[in-house]
Amino acid sequence: MAYTMTPWGYDVDGELPPLITVDEFDAMTGGKWAGDERVPPAIDAASAAIRAHCRWHVHPSMSCRATLDTDGASSLWLPTTILTDVTTVTVSGTDIGDAFQWSRIGQVLPDSRPTARLQGAVVEYTAGIDALPADLAEAVKNIVGRAGALSYGVASESAGGVSISYAANAAYAAASSAVESQAATLAPYRVVRSHAA
Repeated sequence: MAYTMTPWGYDVDGELPPLITVDEFDAMTGGKWAGDERVPPAIDAASAAIRAHCRWHVHPSMSCRATLDTDGASSLWLPTTILTDVTTVTVSGTDIGDAFQWSRIGQVLPDSRPTARLQGAVVEYTAGIDALPADLAEAVKNIVGRAGALSYGVASESAGGVSISYAANAAYAAASSAVESQAATLAPYRVVRSHAA
């Protein structure tokens, strides 16, 4: 597997794609933004902002690996709200086989309580939603549309030959502020506990 570190402290097998494609966005908006060169970076920015708000990748379903600190408590918490499989659990360098239980909300409960240790457990698992739910797709669409309606961070202008340049992070800044308007929609997907507890 070719793992890539995520901003949320775990690895995914491969690269994270945007939550929706440009074609899906065009279909959802009836082609209103078709061909607009701002749409792909706005979709990327909306995907990143939603994931940052939710504190994990959400979609698609992916093979993941988390290295967790253990503090002597019985449970390990993975950064997900949709856990679909746990492949291996290694505690203090030892694969514990099937001596654990897990829940769909991301809790892993080894049969024996792990001792306190930094990076004391490694869990390989599958998490995420395979088919993006309509509410999340709609949230991405709304954020991209709202960001498109805002100024795209003009960094400089000139009048004679009409030259405008845009700030590189303007799309993400617009998407981040728009995420708050979607907070109720995103609430079920947001990780509230994601470490050994």
